[in-house]
Amino acid sequence: MDDAAHRPFYDEYAWAYDFIIAPPTAEQLDFIADAFARRGVGAGSLVLDAGCGAGAYALGLARRGYVVEGIDLSPRLVAEARRRAEAARADGAPSLDASFEVGDILVPGAPGRFDGLLCRGVLNDLLDGRSRDAAFGSFARSLRPGGAVVLDVREWEASARRKIREPVFERTVETPRGALTFRAVTRVDPGTRRLLVEERHTLRRAGGAETVASYDFQMRCWTREELAARLGRAGFGAFEFYGGYDAGVPAGVTDRLVCVASRG
Repeated sequence: MDDAAHRPFYDEYAWAYDFIIAPPTAEQLDFIADAFARRGVGAGSLVLDAGCGAGAYALGLARRGYVVEGIDLSPRLVAEARRRAEAARADGAPSLDASFEVGDILVPGAPGRFDGLLCRGVLNDLLDGRSRDAAFGSFARSLRPGGAVVLDVREWEASARRKIREPVFERTVETPRGALTFRAVTRVDPGTRRLLVEERHTLRRAGGAETVASYDFQMRCWTREELAARLGRAGFGAFEFYGGYDAGVPAGVTDRLVCVASRG
């Protein structure tokens, strides 16, 4: 996990995160807030965004009345999240209650401190069973009894099919610093349920200067059965599974697996 913080996506290109990754829609944020509310975690509740990235989801929940604390291993992403929070407050949302710190999702905070916990995508970076169990143990310790977790992971079978069919992802966007091209080439390893990814950021500035940053890494996908089993061992139950942050998308029809669960 520590090495992931140095991935260019999370480090020197943290400023460009939302140029490459689409920010959450209002409908997606409404789904998350509704999932929490149905588990007794309504507006005013304290929520941990575990692996908060540049803070878009945390700020969206804060705008819906939640008190949100975000943690991420990447100091540059945390700095970007803080900058965006301050900009939002200066732009007419002075009561926005969101804070951000550098932190590790495998290290639990004060026992029972949080009412809810959101974790998006980060669990794919955990490659072995020990770290996966440690993450859910940390989540359980950090949540109060009856607290709720909302998380998403890559679903193995659909992710493998998609990456075999479409191994290359490339996007070029205009940014204040120049034209940025992000390219990812993914290979599939069926024996380990891993995606082997080669990433490259290419920034072309005015005048022709070009900067390139490359990074190779792995992600290990999940099955619904493994996710339920590991959550269950950590004391979670009452599972709901979806194919996205949309109650109308059933699990299994997309390469994403969204889970809502409660701590016993």
